[in-house]
Amino acid sequence: MANSVHVSVEELYVIAYDILTSFGISKELAARGAKTLNAADARGVDSHGVARLTYYDRCIKSGEIKTNPEIKIIKETPVSAYYDCDYGIGIATADILMDKAIEMAKKNGIGIATGKNGHHFGVAGYYALKAAEQGLIGFACAPSLMLAAPTGGKEKMIGNSPNSIAFPAGHKTPSMMMDMASTMVAGGKIQMAVRKGEKVPFGWILDENGNDTDDPTTFEDKDTGKILGSLLPMAGPKGYCIIVMIELLSSILSGAKTGPNLIGGGAGLGYFMLAIDPEIIRPLDELKSDLDDYYYMIKNTPRKYGVNEIYLPGEIEYNNTQKRLTDGIDLNINVAQELLNLMIKYNKLPQNAELKDLFKEAVDLA
Repeated sequence: MANSVHVSVEELYVIAYDILTSFGISKELAARGAKTLNAADARGVDSHGVARLTYYDRCIKSGEIKTNPEIKIIKETPVSAYYDCDYGIGIATADILMDKAIEMAKKNGIGIATGKNGHHFGVAGYYALKAAEQGLIGFACAPSLMLAAPTGGKEKMIGNSPNSIAFPAGHKTPSMMMDMASTMVAGGKIQMAVRKGEKVPFGWILDENGNDTDDPTTFEDKDTGKILGSLLPMAGPKGYCIIVMIELLSSILSGAKTGPNLIGGGAGLGYFMLAIDPEIIRPLDELKSDLDDYYYMIKNTPRKYGVNEIYLPGEIEYNNTQKRLTDGIDLNINVAQELLNLMIKYNKLPQNAELKDLFKEAVDLA
């Protein structure tokens, strides 16, 4: 059997939408959620794309995620909105908050949207880049379920605080954007290693006894998805401090849950979305010119021996997106099988369906 299925970005969106609606999620939220997952797959962040659907299925079945939440604004000012997300699926509810932040920024120069009772919101960069694509500066962050041990601790107690900031594209250059977890690596990358049967570098994770390990199965139970071990904060105590500050900003500020107070895979966490119109400082056209100059200044830095190119933050993912939109994606075969199993489980396909029945546009399918 092949190791992957070659499929178009567009077809993955349709599959994600079909599966989300089969979970009982409304068409509006499913469309938002499928776009969030699709952006991750397009950018090459495969751990946060359709590979997450099995996880969301478990969270819905356990009652952590409501399929039809009553999302409402608790408090609103011209530049801020405070939401109760009512435990809706995070890849859709967080998107609503960023749209609100963008709306306020366009009208009043800045927009801040916070929320409580959220859930795992997928790839943070999707939200920040959404603002950047509309000529704004975007920032998005959230906590996560307990994944990391604080500096000096041997048990997980904090999340990995995914966060992203993105600037508008220049006149000639792509948007510069940072999208990262605040641990050595995102938890999703460990989960992908489990699926692939691969080892991970030492220094990424600890097992359940607090020991350094390269075995991803000591971090997560392959069958149940239960997190056994913990991630290590990036840059030691510096990463730990960033994690704490992001949790304060995205959850404590909004009265949301963190750490052991979260339910299951992250139910009850908060969001913080920020959009800034550069025009409140100076004309966007001027900023874009300076962004181009800055990009080329970094790009043209003399390179070390053996280095072919210097990349700006987000540039590799930008290149991935352009290539994958044109050429398609090599979807991991285990993830492809998980999608097929979900389609069969929810009667979207017959019990005897095969991968070729799901991926009708796929090529190189063995």
